[in-house]
Amino acid sequence: MPETLHMLPKNLVLPEQPFTAELRSMGFRGFRLNLLLRLLLLVIVIVGFLVIIYRTDWYVTAFCLLLLASFLVYDLVYFVERTNRDISSFLEAMLHSDFTQRFAIQNKNSSYRNLYQSFNAISDAFMRIKAEQEAHYHYLQAIVEQVSVGIITVDENGNVLLANKAVKDMLHVAYLQHIQVLERVSHELLQAIKTTANNDKALVTVQSGQNQLLVNVHVTEIISQGRKLRIVTLQNIQSELEEKELQTWQKVIRVLTHEIMNSITPVISLTSTIGSLVQSEIVEKYRQGQLIEEESLEDIQAGLQTIERRSAGMLSFVQSYRRLMRLPASELHPLKVNEVLRNVHRLLEADMQAQHVPLKMYMPDENVMIMGDAEQLEQVLINLIKNGMEACKNMKSPCVEVVAYLPEQERDKIRIDVVDNGPGIPEDVLDKIFIPFYTTKKQGSGIGLSLSKQVMQQHGGSIRVSTKPGETTFTLQLKVMSA
Repeated sequence: MPETLHMLPKNLVLPEQPFTAELRSMGFRGFRLNLLLRLLLLVIVIVGFLVIIYRTDWYVTAFCLLLLASFLVYDLVYFVERTNRDISSFLEAMLHSDFTQRFAIQNKNSSYRNLYQSFNAISDAFMRIKAEQEAHYHYLQAIVEQVSVGIITVDENGNVLLANKAVKDMLHVAYLQHIQVLERVSHELLQAIKTTANNDKALVTVQSGQNQLLVNVHVTEIISQGRKLRIVTLQNIQSELEEKELQTWQKVIRVLTHEIMNSITPVISLTSTIGSLVQSEIVEKYRQGQLIEEESLEDIQAGLQTIERRSAGMLSFVQSYRRLMRLPASELHPLKVNEVLRNVHRLLEADMQAQHVPLKMYMPDENVMIMGDAEQLEQVLINLIKNGMEACKNMKSPCVEVVAYLPEQERDKIRIDVVDNGPGIPEDVLDKIFIPFYTTKKQGSGIGLSLSKQVMQQHGGSIRVSTKPGETTFTLQLKVMSA
């Protein structure tokens, strides 16, 4: 019987068990009657034998009674041992949960017939209980398998009693028998499962294949049949966290836009006011023949130019913000990945040659198709390739490579790696590059990677980055259309 059968709900209703009274009233009643009759007959025969021996000389009759008494003793022993043997066989079958054993009731005397009927009734009742338990187990198992949250049940020795499909898919493990297997996936995850206190949580970053997951680990401890079990739930909150992060930044952007627009309006108004003052004051003095100091004119002109320039800069600043806030919804159509890559290559070939940075592309199979917005995906690739070009153009042998392929473990997805051989991204900058308006470039707006991330999310995909000295890789992942 599966281990989880021992953890059935308390309100599980088992069938009524009337067989105890039936066994006592039917089986044992007939057994006692037969036993008493045999004992009574044996006593009568023995008494008759003693009377004949001591009071008559009927030795032949006495001998016959002695033989009859011996036979009755043998029959009594056989009768009792047969009952004990049947009961022992029945109890052993119950002990090993073998409810298929049947006792024949045809051609039996009434005592054994009643006893065997009681045994069969008990077996049928336990078989119904077992069938209901197994049905309930499979029902719970089906529910657990359909849950999108990973569930693992572990005993004190680390043996895995239950691991649903969500866990195996999340961690890319086909079979999970002992918790120590997770050491190959993530040492931090293994330690979190082992050491997290009852009803406590832990956040662990797990590198699953080429994807980085942020896993919320929740542990609950229970005692089942004297054993201490840990029920562990694993939930990947990476996408939810990214979505919340994006929503938060969009709210911040709306506030900033509102404030900046409120600042631009008075600046422009001030420019108009100064213009009016210049017209009234300077022109008026000029008409009256009064001298106007050249320095004053220059100061006014410089101030006006400064205000005008600042206003234009702030308007440009706001327009950049609006680009991030008002990214058009992706219009998804069937696309061949190779066509998208070829278009990008044609668009950038001249720029790359002018910068003396080779661009190499490795295409997937011609039949690989995705649902996507061609213009938006091309813009994402253009941004990444240009970033790579700028990062490596001062290297001795600069190069940017675009590699599109189907991973072995996830053939339903395509990955596009944009790799440059630049110096790499500093560690203190790596976790900020997707934050809107964060940039390390002097002339950068800080919205290119943010827009790219938003585009990938609208496509149901993702964008990741990995870096080391001499190599930086941005990875786009999209779902492939099934054939």
